[in-house]
Amino acid sequence: MKIRTFYVLLCFAAVSAFAFAAAQTARAEQGAPLVVVELYTSQGCSSCPAADAFLGELIEMRGDILGLEFHVDYWDNLGWKDRFSSVESTNRQRAYAKSLGLTYVYTPQMVINGTADAVGSDKMAVIAAVESAQKSYAVHLDITVIANGEGGVDIAIPGADTGGTPATVWLVNFDRHFITEVTAGENNGRKMNNNHVVRSHEAIGTWTGAALNITVGADQLTGAEASDGCAVIVQSGKYGAIIGAASLWLDGAS
Repeated sequence: MKIRTFYVLLCFAAVSAFAFAAAQTARAEQGAPLVVVELYTSQGCSSCPAADAFLGELIEMRGDILGLEFHVDYWDNLGWKDRFSSVESTNRQRAYAKSLGLTYVYTPQMVINGTADAVGSDKMAVIAAVESAQKSYAVHLDITVIANGEGGVDIAIPGADTGGTPATVWLVNFDRHFITEVTAGENNGRKMNNNHVVRSHEAIGTWTGAALNITVGADQLTGAEASDGCAVIVQSGKYGAIIGAASLWLDGAS
């Protein structure tokens, strides 16, 4: 395990913020494919709050991005136990490191559509990766997720040419927003704002190119406490390119 901390100069941050604002204005408002941005973060990492805040900006300002926070557990023995951390999130990040040809994991890391990564606070790099992902879809699936009236959801994935590679269908349960007062570790004394916090994720099927319908029961949407929302991600192989995604709020909000 290797933890890397990145320090960004204030002048670079200012330029990045300007580029980010410009990208908001320039992006297509209609018909842009949904891009999944996964932030690997920890409440114990002093470099992570800036990335957490940036993900919040993306979630609020860009309807063409599905942002999700995966909290890793390898910071938990360094002064502060992140209440959202899980070995499953760490394992997912490690799988990405392997598929992306990296020799280490780090926080804050954003993985964009399963095919590119960037330091989570590097706004210019993340926006560039998002724009590239929207232009490079070989297959893009229009997935629907609807509440079925029985506490679960019905998922419909259309048929398409996969090129012979099956894809994994992931169910991700997440909560809207949390504020945590940190009292130890690198972020001692800070209030952490976390958005779209992943509480669990699991593979629920395999898509091979034919139209696929999956019903998810209420028990799969509820862990220790009910999640605010769920996302469905279809990913080439297991940790390859994301070819479709959709999300649904389960708490009655929009």
